[in-house]
Amino acid sequence: MNVVAVAVPAFSPGTPEHALATWVRREGGFVGKVRVETRDGLRGLFVTEPVRAGELLVSVPPGCIVSADEDPQWGLSLRELLTARLVGARTRGQCQPYLDSLPTLDGAPLLCDWSDEELEQLQAAELAELARGMPPFVAASCERVRPYVQAEASVVEWAERMVRTRAMFFDTGVSRRMSLVPVVDLANHRTPPRRSAMDGELLEPVALGSDGESVALVARSDLRTGEEVCLTYRHEGNGQLLLHYGFAEMICADQPCFETLR
Repeated sequence: MNVVAVAVPAFSPGTPEHALATWVRREGGFVGKVRVETRDGLRGLFVTEPVRAGELLVSVPPGCIVSADEDPQWGLSLRELLTARLVGARTRGQCQPYLDSLPTLDGAPLLCDWSDEELEQLQAAELAELARGMPPFVAASCERVRPYVQAEASVVEWAERMVRTRAMFFDTGVSRRMSLVPVVDLANHRTPPRRSAMDGELLEPVALGSDGESVALVARSDLRTGEEVCLTYRHEGNGQLLLHYGFAEMICADQPCFETLR
């Protein structure tokens, strides 16, 4: 992956996002031609100037990232290991600017939080059953984590929700890793459009740095001033997006469709 470094504009002073970007830079990271904006009630990352495909937008150093590598000896899943790491960071006061930027548990609602009446309106019986099955699954997962941390159940539940909705997966070549990456995780989801053979491939926007520890965000295509920087959280369609992230996207004509339309 070829990247090109550019000058760093500040985020809006006095905001949690500005404190976050300042902290990332202070720890040796890089924040480029991006800023946080809220449009139509949705916060996201937008470019402040035209950028070219492959241009470096953000680089987050390992000291700002909460990560867990797969380790079977603990008897925990990778998600559970990262949940424990996040609880530990909160208990020790580590990565405080990042923790301050994260929502509360109520601020990250998922499909499993819907009432039975709301799930019935979804008119998707299989998805509704999956949502009803999530609370006991999550509760059991949190109980497995609790012996490894010194925190109340509500804190572990919050950490599990943050990991479920924000964590990124990496294959280091040696092990599998999940990470919570400040600034980068402000980018919203979008399913990439279909590409013709003449269009070429879109770049993978998020990758481990050359040191194997930092995380870089690059533009996966040319972007004009004010365009949004997006990631693809999952490729399985709106059902999985609703279940694991709490939202669905409008299906556009140029996007692959994973749903059965009626």
